[in-house]
Amino acid sequence: MTSVIGFKFNPDASFEIGENVFQIFINLHEKAPENFFDRYINPIFSLEYDDTDMVRNKKAQEIVKEIQKNVVSLFKDKQINGKKLYEEFNVYVQQTGIVGHDIEIGFSSEDKSEIQNALVKVEAKLLTIDGVEDISDNANEGERELKLRVNSYGQSLGFTEGYITQVLRGAFLKSEYGKMFNAQGLLRIKIEDSQKSKSNAIESFKLYTPDGQYRVRLKDICDFTYIKSFVKIFKEDSEEVRSLYARVDSSKIVSTEVMKMLTPLLQEIKSKGVEIKIKGEQKENKKLKKEMSQAAIIAVFLIFITLVWMFNSLLLPIIILSTIPLSVLGALVGTKVMGIYLTMPGIMGIVGLAGVVVNDGLIMLDFIRKGDTYEEIIQRAGMRLRPIILTSVTTVLGLFSLIFFASGQALILQPMAISLGFGIAWATVLNLFYVPLLYSVIYRVKA
Repeated sequence: MTSVIGFKFNPDASFEIGENVFQIFINLHEKAPENFFDRYINPIFSLEYDDTDMVRNKKAQEIVKEIQKNVVSLFKDKQINGKKLYEEFNVYVQQTGIVGHDIEIGFSSEDKSEIQNALVKVEAKLLTIDGVEDISDNANEGERELKLRVNSYGQSLGFTEGYITQVLRGAFLKSEYGKMFNAQGLLRIKIEDSQKSKSNAIESFKLYTPDGQYRVRLKDICDFTYIKSFVKIFKEDSEEVRSLYARVDSSKIVSTEVMKMLTPLLQEIKSKGVEIKIKGEQKENKKLKKEMSQAAIIAVFLIFITLVWMFNSLLLPIIILSTIPLSVLGALVGTKVMGIYLTMPGIMGIVGLAGVVVNDGLIMLDFIRKGDTYEEIIQRAGMRLRPIILTSVTTVLGLFSLIFFASGQALILQPMAISLGFGIAWATVLNLFYVPLLYSVIYRVKA
């Protein structure tokens, strides 16, 4: 454990520096082996395998819950002389990934109370969803601010906001009235009201009218309004935005499902005049889907044009391209077998799969199209068995370690490797059996 005084990380990836903040870092041991590959295969094939530090049996999220239950509950509401010892007490796991936060929702409105109500409602909803952790926001309220407005009675006496501000500055803000020198050097003359700390000091404060004839109480000439402002101001596109953050345990749920659950509540909040900005993984997913769709269309088009030029035919390239959507089944099965969700890196792997699976199909089709009879096509397809399997096996073995032994930040790329590895393995079967069969059916090759 490491403690740092005067510095603090926030769950929204920002940090603060000040005398009143501190941070405690808890460095965990490595996770103990969980599955068959980690226990038996990885120790054999990993060149730098070291299990001396692999002693932790609990997930980091489980440890956080225990800390919140056993530690935070003791200190969070502790008071000294009637005042809370800690204004803020957070426990969270630092997140690594393509985006800073799995869930990030921004709220913007001229009415700050509506923003606070929206944050409270959404946070309450997130707490009911299993798999959503580390819920926080950057809408930390500061001290109460007092707004004074001269009423009609004060205006009749000649009071203005400027005059009142000038008087109060000297009484409550320790205003400097002059400078002089004494034996010790420069002396600054400052005046303040000795009773300013009392709760009713501002209301019972008496001041002279601008003409100096009368002395009245401040509460008689002004309307008092107390409001709370935020500690920090965050702006996006010149609009003040307050954001809510949360992390998602991908073994239980994905951010897309969480956002679907939140949609009715967000629509209700939006109807009250609060502008909602969806950010985090949802925003990146939307952007990435558009880019991946465009990339997939361009890739398939370029592959098709290249095959048409090679075969001088429109039909033969379609046979090869038909293996692309079918190979996606392998990626989906692999994702299911490995027990993970199909995330955007996995979809990127599927797009990359389109350019890989056509290689073996190209080798097969270029060879069997020279056969005239069914027996000759079978013979030629058999001759391509070894080259195709060797090509696929070497590719899958290259991805093997990333598929089964990913750790640390490599876990981000694991879904991509799974899509490529399992997709190529299934595409090998398609190229060995499906491509020759489809060619025979289309061109009506007879036995």
